[in-house]
Amino acid sequence: MMDGQSQPTTGQAHRMDEHTLAEVARAGTQFNAVTAMTDERANALTAESMKRADSGQPPRRLEGIPFAIKDVIDVAGYPTTMGSKVSLAEAAATSAPTVTVLEEAGAIPVAKTNCQEYSYGILGDESAFGRVINPVDPVLCTAGSSSGSAALVAAGAVPLALGTDTAGSVRVPAACQGVFGFKPSFGTVPVDGVFPLSPAFDTVGLFASDLGLLATAFDVIAGAESEAHAAAGVPDGIASGIGRTGRTIDVSLLGDRANRALDLLTEVPNLTVTSVNGQALSELLDACAPIYEFIRLYEAFQVHRDLFAAHAADYQPGVAKKIEAGRNLTEADYRQQLNALADLREQAQRIFATTDFLLTPAIDGPVIRWDEIDSGSAAKFMRYSMPFNVLGWPALTIPLPNGGFARGGSAHDGSDARTAERPRAVQLVGRPGADRALLAFASRLG
Repeated sequence: MMDGQSQPTTGQAHRMDEHTLAEVARAGTQFNAVTAMTDERANALTAESMKRADSGQPPRRLEGIPFAIKDVIDVAGYPTTMGSKVSLAEAAATSAPTVTVLEEAGAIPVAKTNCQEYSYGILGDESAFGRVINPVDPVLCTAGSSSGSAALVAAGAVPLALGTDTAGSVRVPAACQGVFGFKPSFGTVPVDGVFPLSPAFDTVGLFASDLGLLATAFDVIAGAESEAHAAAGVPDGIASGIGRTGRTIDVSLLGDRANRALDLLTEVPNLTVTSVNGQALSELLDACAPIYEFIRLYEAFQVHRDLFAAHAADYQPGVAKKIEAGRNLTEADYRQQLNALADLREQAQRIFATTDFLLTPAIDGPVIRWDEIDSGSAAKFMRYSMPFNVLGWPALTIPLPNGGFARGGSAHDGSDARTAERPRAVQLVGRPGADRALLAFASRLG
């Protein structure tokens, strides 16, 4: 499957060479996407990779693939800034497990990426380092919070990057910048060594220019044990569909936007397209919002309680306002919301009694310009992403063909977004734990 930007297949994904670090640094400066280059670690691991090759050892699954890391994820020897001037700029002693397993598979970390301060915001408009610039067009919003990771992939500087996703912070920047963005099932990928926003929903996710590479990287960071998630917790009568030849996909949330997105499905054999769950899905999206809002506000305040007490004035204004909004929420009400969350997650899986996948918009409406942001923009960005953090289901942003380039221009030639074709994307959602099945299905789309 192609994303409309003539991206390479997995086997062609560019590997480290003598120019890579300079190209990443250049893109980092051009798009304000990098907080720190990890040259020393990259050079050491590249030398190790070359030594393995010289000794005749077989290549590892991600041998020589450069990747970037959102700067809320620890990399040994480098500070984790969280996009903030509040954080203590001490080097991390150890790397997050997701970084370690990618390195063990041969991938090379080349940079830490700029992000919304403490991951707290879907627009990507507040970082101590300034906001990231969208490689598709500078006037377009990048979204957040993992905006820098998306930008380096969109700019072609790296083929792979790590981000985090609490309400869409991988999938929405992917939609706004024209790349693949994947949020795994909740709990499938470890979040150790990752600064939290809301632990009930936080998930490490992936950006990639190529779906095959993304699937391989997911396989690495999830590990074999994630297979056990596939049928765990699925009510009777739903798991029976696993492994069958025919598949069903519900497109009811696409509404009148379905025509172009449905072109993706024309080449998939034995596929039934349905809209039978429209009302149930709309009600489900509405039910997720208040649960998410309360739990996120409460947990984020608890995470920041001590830092905020000492350094409130140093936070970005909008982030500080959101943290303060959780101050007076009670633990008793929080426990009640956690119970409501557990009940909703259990009940919602009944959707998969009649379908294997959902195809939804990636965001509600078009990618907006920075100067179009208003009080409703964040809610529109999260409308179709946040519910699947609440439910814990795997979800993949798929850029639609021919999206993201100005007609007659290049991806980042400064074209005016009012005349350019803005990036367009859809979201593919699967049953909780069935991440590999979702990625395999996505690979068959046209």
